[in-house]
Amino acid sequence: MRLLPKGRFEAFSDGVYAIVITLLVLELKVPESSDPLVDGLIEAWPTLLAYLVSFVFIGASWVAHNELTWSLAVTDNVVLGLNLLLLLFVTFLPFTTAVMGTHLNGPGQRLAVFLFGLNLTLATAINAALCTYVTTEPDLIREGAESDLRSLTKARWSWTAFWAVSTLIGALLPNVAVFLYLAVSASALILAEPIRLFQHRRRRRAGRNAH
Repeated sequence: MRLLPKGRFEAFSDGVYAIVITLLVLELKVPESSDPLVDGLIEAWPTLLAYLVSFVFIGASWVAHNELTWSLAVTDNVVLGLNLLLLLFVTFLPFTTAVMGTHLNGPGQRLAVFLFGLNLTLATAINAALCTYVTTEPDLIREGAESDLRSLTKARWSWTAFWAVSTLIGALLPNVAVFLYLAVSASALILAEPIRLFQHRRRRRAGRNAH
């Protein structure tokens, strides 16, 4: 196995995340008429909601990816390949976001919401698979990061299950699913750091008790 420095892996991934999260805002259109402007803004709520969900999801995905990068000492070709697959689904988000924002109130509502949820589920699943692979290759992991990486991997698979259930709901209750997407994304983003700190403190207490 050929080991590679992680600098370019990290820089390339951060660049892609930054570009994608910027592209999202291009789908937000300013109402052409200012009379009445409020009505135009209200009519744009599906697009605004789709943007908010995607922005929060990408933020949560980037935080998880950042935690993975911290756990790495080096990378290899498998890590790079899985990471490219992850970025494939991340870069697809502006398209599925636009589809959902455009068709949230139309006859294609269910399919649009389902495709968006499927995109989120696959992105999270590949992230989880990437974490899982790294846990099986000790040479890739920085010293002392094994426990954090295992916790991250477990969390990624848990969020994948949440996304899969939410996506199935989207096929039946699309309006409910959109707000569920937002809730799951926000939870993944907001809870990531408190959960990590709690697990770290619990491991420290367990270590002290063992001695």
